[in-house]
Formats: sequence, C-alpha cells, structure tokens
Amino acid sequence: MNEYRYTKTASVLGKLVHVIRIFGVFTAIVMFGVGVDIAIHHYQFGLYVMVMALLVFFLEITWAITLFLNVCIKNEFSPIFNFWEVVLWLRLWKKSLLYTVFAVVLFFWPHGLWLSNVAGALLLWLSFLYIIVTFKDFLQKRSDFVIVPKGQASTSYDQYDDITDLLGDTIHASLSADNLSELDQDGILEL
Repeated sequence: MNEYRYTKTASVLGKLVHVIRIFGVFTAIVMFGVGVDIAIHHYQFGLYVMVMALLVFFLEITWAITLFLNVCIKNEFSPIFNFWEVVLWLRLWKKSLLYTVFAVVLFFWPHGLWLSNVAGALLLWLSFLYIIVTFKDFLQKRSDFVIVPKGQASTSYDQYDDITDLLGDTIHASLSADNLSELDQDGILEL
C-alpha cells in the first residue's frame, strides 16, 4: 500500500513541472498587464514591472529555447551553449528567490492598483512551486545513490557485478561507434 502512495505522489510531482510551465507563463502575462495598467496611470514603475514580466516570461520558456538550440545547433562546443549554460544556471530555487523579490516589490509599491497584489501572490505561489520541485529533485538525487550493505540482496539495477557478465566475453561488432546509428531502440534497451 505504501508503494502505491509513493507512485501516486511521484506521478503528481512528475506532472508538476508541466503545471509550473503553464502557470509561469500565465503569471508573466498577468504581470505584464499590471505593468501596462500602472504605466497608463503615468507611473514610471509600470515600465519596470513590464521588464520584470518579460524576464519572468523568458525564464519560464527557457526549456523551449533549450530544446530549439539543441535541435538547431549540432556543435555542442558552440559558444552559444557556453552562454546558455549561464542562463540555465538560474533555475529551481534560484528562480524562487528572484520571483520572491519581484513579489515583494509588487506588494510594497502597488500604486493603488489591486492587481499588483494579485500578480505578487501569483509570483509567490510560483516561487513556492519551484521550491517543491527543488525538494523533489534533491530527494531524487539522494535516492539515486543507494548503498546496499554486505550480506543483503542487491537491488535490481545492481545485479551484475561487471558488464561482461551481461554481454559475455566479446563485444559485438554492432556496438562500434561507426555502426551505432544502425541499432534500433529495442536492441539498446535489451543491453
């Protein structure tokens, strides 16, 4: 029964990333609307809110930009990827800190607009969701390093002491670097 709860929880946490992506874009759109409304009331602060909204939008679509870069640029040593690693550094709990600062700014200087508080609350909620995902990733990384004491049965992924037990004494010619593209997905999964 405990495994079922874990699986159900893991399933919900797995879908949380998709919910965060949609919610983050929605939050950026609301923030941009708040910035426009503040700018219409002749406050310069509205321009800053619009810039913050564009930054939130950019950070929320970095996954799509990463996918586009990986598809379009075949050279993995390109300087674009070096710059993009700097952009990708700002993820999970780091985004959470940035979004919390943005929310505090929106709460302290609402300029008489109640939608500033709504945008700030959306940012705080998004920040909380990123903290949950950070915690999930931490637990997942921690569970990846399972130490099995001597005398206990090994786990399913550690049942072979050496890869040669699985493959035999010779490695097939189909595993050379030249023929790797000829292997189908089933053959790779069987190994």
